[in-house]
Amino acid sequence: MNKRLLFINLSLIFLLSAPSIFAETGNTSQQTVADIPANTAEEYFNRGNFFRKQGNFTQAISDYTNAIRINSKYAKAYYNRGNVYVKQGDFAQAISDYTKAVEINPDYSEAYYNRGNTYEKQGNLTQAISDYSSAIKINPKYAAAYCNRGNAYQTQGNLQQALSDYNKAIEINPHFAGVYANRGNVYQAQNNLPKAIADYNKAIEIDPKVAGFYANRGNVYQSQGNLPQAINDYSKALEKNPSDNTSLYNRALAYYGIEQFGKSLEDYTVAISQNPSKEAYENFIRNVPEKKSSDTENVRNKILLTFEEKIKPEKKLAISAAPAVTETTAVSAPTVASSEPATTVPAIKEPATAAVSAPVITASVAPENRVQVNNKQTETTTSEEDVRNLVIKWVASWESGDLESYRSCYASDFQSKGMNLNNWIKYKNKIRQKSKNISIRIDGLQISVDENYAMAKFSQTYSSSILKDKGTKTLELKKIGNKWKIYREVM
Repeated sequence: MNKRLLFINLSLIFLLSAPSIFAETGNTSQQTVADIPANTAEEYFNRGNFFRKQGNFTQAISDYTNAIRINSKYAKAYYNRGNVYVKQGDFAQAISDYTKAVEINPDYSEAYYNRGNTYEKQGNLTQAISDYSSAIKINPKYAAAYCNRGNAYQTQGNLQQALSDYNKAIEINPHFAGVYANRGNVYQAQNNLPKAIADYNKAIEIDPKVAGFYANRGNVYQSQGNLPQAINDYSKALEKNPSDNTSLYNRALAYYGIEQFGKSLEDYTVAISQNPSKEAYENFIRNVPEKKSSDTENVRNKILLTFEEKIKPEKKLAISAAPAVTETTAVSAPTVASSEPATTVPAIKEPATAAVSAPVITASVAPENRVQVNNKQTETTTSEEDVRNLVIKWVASWESGDLESYRSCYASDFQSKGMNLNNWIKYKNKIRQKSKNISIRIDGLQISVDENYAMAKFSQTYSSSILKDKGTKTLELKKIGNKWKIYREVM
């Protein structure tokens, strides 16, 4: 299963209790521009706030600029102008203004916090963490800063540090619904499903209006095989957010699992018409490798045809004769609550949903694709053969349980399911210990190489004492030194 995690970075799904930063000039909803003088720096600043609230960002920036022209040390004017630049998507200018604000006022915790949010939007997690830490140092009770620093750590795969920050945010503000949801995401990634459900329950208790909380809890129930409860949660998520196409796909899959084939087809038809998803297509095939005997109208085939009319896959996946899995897995990535650069309080964005699946384990090697692996081999004739050997080594080491060799197939910066390489290997080791009679096969191995990057794509069939699975998988590799390493897996 492909988890974008976290990573999605990280959708904002709740209001933060951040203090208001902007100066107010009374009841601005009753004011007009004519009521607000603009001669002094403070007057320009207040009028800029008025325009900002009216959504006139160009004029707001002009007034904040005039305030700064009159008073070059006006930290709040730089801060507020930075907030408007964020709304316009001009992150570089926003960072410049936040930087000027903290230069003028080194104790401006909100400016550090919003600069951290902006760095996080740019994907600069290291600098975001540094700024959140500065905000926390100035204000140790800054729950939102702990929350967002936890998000950045979770994106990096540092789940323990993320948990620590979420725990601290909850300690400071026990009614911070989004932090419970974020902590639940970490527990999902760690496969601690009871704790994940408990945190989603708490988030829903505090704020029952947020669709993403129900969607994430539904994902956990679906991964546990509790499909009726998962369907109930997806339905609640869709009531609150009818555009949540991921929950619609997940509910459709769950309906098929409980043999409500008509409802499954109905949901898939709507979801595909709204947003055709190759990931959902492959997820359906992986979880329903053959039609159920009770599927007398072959709804499975109707669903596949509906997908294929829209997504036109390069190659239709073969219908497997393997037995259907007993557990269905949901699609997509954890909803992670975060705050974005705010004016008075942050805005709300809709979440993506989350899923923790049964272990998605790779496939076996068909005889025609097998190449003898020589661990001491230092040369191969082509890059393609090097990649092929790496894939075969990767498969063989997982099948045999040689996790040291398995780990050596990965790049040090590998990320998956919100985990860095160390946590990924620990997770896979736990799965390996629970599995017996592992049989792995890959077919149709296709390799493409472009200088220092390569891709290996294949169909996979996996069988063990706890899971039977079939689908397609793509390994993305890069050359480190003279060796190929896996840096991403796409299922």
